[in-house]
Amino acid sequence: MLLALSSSSIAFCDQFNSFLKPLFEQNCVKCHGGEKTKGKVNLKEIETKADFLAKPELIKELIEVIDFGDMPPENEQPLSEEQRTATVLLLKDFMRQAATDAKREKPRLSRLNRFQYNNSLRDLFRIESDLFELSEKMMTRRTKYLQTSAETIPQVVRASAYHRDKGFREVRPFPKDLRAAHGFDNQSDQLTLSPLLMDTFLKLSVSIVESPDFNERTVGIWKEFFAPPANSENLEGEIRDRLKPFLRLAFRSAVEKEVADRYVHYAQAQVKSEESFTAGMKKVVSAILSSPLFVFRHETVADNDPYALASKLSFSLWGSCPDDGLLNAAEKGSLTNPNELAKVVDGMLEDPKIERFLDSFPSQWMQLENALAATPDPKVNRYFSIDKEYPASLAMVVEPLLLFDAIFVENRPIAELIKPSFAYRNEFLETWYHGELKPSEKDLKNAIEANDKKKRKIFDIEREIEKGERELATLIDPFRKRILAERAVQEDLSEPVDLRPIAAWEF
Repeated sequence: MLLALSSSSIAFCDQFNSFLKPLFEQNCVKCHGGEKTKGKVNLKEIETKADFLAKPELIKELIEVIDFGDMPPENEQPLSEEQRTATVLLLKDFMRQAATDAKREKPRLSRLNRFQYNNSLRDLFRIESDLFELSEKMMTRRTKYLQTSAETIPQVVRASAYHRDKGFREVRPFPKDLRAAHGFDNQSDQLTLSPLLMDTFLKLSVSIVESPDFNERTVGIWKEFFAPPANSENLEGEIRDRLKPFLRLAFRSAVEKEVADRYVHYAQAQVKSEESFTAGMKKVVSAILSSPLFVFRHETVADNDPYALASKLSFSLWGSCPDDGLLNAAEKGSLTNPNELAKVVDGMLEDPKIERFLDSFPSQWMQLENALAATPDPKVNRYFSIDKEYPASLAMVVEPLLLFDAIFVENRPIAELIKPSFAYRNEFLETWYHGELKPSEKDLKNAIEANDKKKRKIFDIEREIEKGERELATLIDPFRKRILAERAVQEDLSEPVDLRPIAAWEF
């Protein structure tokens, strides 16, 4: 979709510059752009495609006068039939584009959802694990088939339902995002940001950088960003060099000097007021992570904003902010070239971070959370929840997710999502779908024999214990009786105290 939109935009621009603009200059500007402008139509003012699309009424009028042969006038050289037909068709295309632009919504902003926030921080700090537990991840791939260059998935894979990474310690909770009616959690009307939630983001960012797990072992940029500099003579320059690339990644675009200066001066003040350079830089980072420039992102992409397109691509495919490579492509203008854009998208699809797309889109698209909420009649499906910790629904969720993975990785027809020729199932599901969940006669006989062996072994062990206790009593009893007799004489007790040990559970 993004490729199609970009290609269309570039095609319109080329057609305006190569066809319409020369046509106007040759046949129209003499009367509609010279010293005397007829009909209050000045075509000389229209320099770009954007100028032209901003005047839908003019486009409509041009279609009518050219289609009916009213223009050019009789005293001017007429257009050939081929020129007239081509011009009218092209103007109608521009009219449709102008109407679409007029109806297009104003640019919308939405805050990062929990999944995007976590992934963005992981990429910014180069952290290997999640920062907090994400229930959005409904499957963990134990077999790392996405980290290889193979174009097929093994026939046997190891995967489990849900994601067990608990995140960093002492990190404040991030509330689960609301889902739209169709199941997705990345819709702008659901991702609002109240003043109370803004305060929550600030506290969340502070708790992350102050977590005991946020240290030189877990943070990949620690040495180059948080560690004290070897030479602190030019502190401002050192801080600026560290913040400049970080701000570019965090704010997902080129950062204005005024904005950069504000953070540099704040960082300098914090570093001087804190006990250590690292503590001061942590405070600056928490301020950056709670900034609207980080928390909010554009939902709409303007033609002249390649950074917004880079961000749209990145959050759509990687669930995270764009990396240096994508921002560089935006800066060079590569994303406005259809061929270059196709190469960029292909590279993103082959990047290991595409796993995040597979973690979020399929489960929300298929609304698999509803499957987890299923509670079938226990009288009819008595084995569905025989394991309370791992009901059948968990295995049933993994099956379509692995199917989607296979279709995505192997580039299979999308129709196989509806009628697949294969399926990934564990032994339980295979039996659940096609057989009866009970032991076979052979297995039952073996189980009985095994239980009998265990019972005989337990009986033999108990006999050995009893024998040992009797032998021990034979050795100890004479000494115990002698000690009791001696104590009775010494203390003149008619009933000497029994020294037999008493177990705690006999009280």
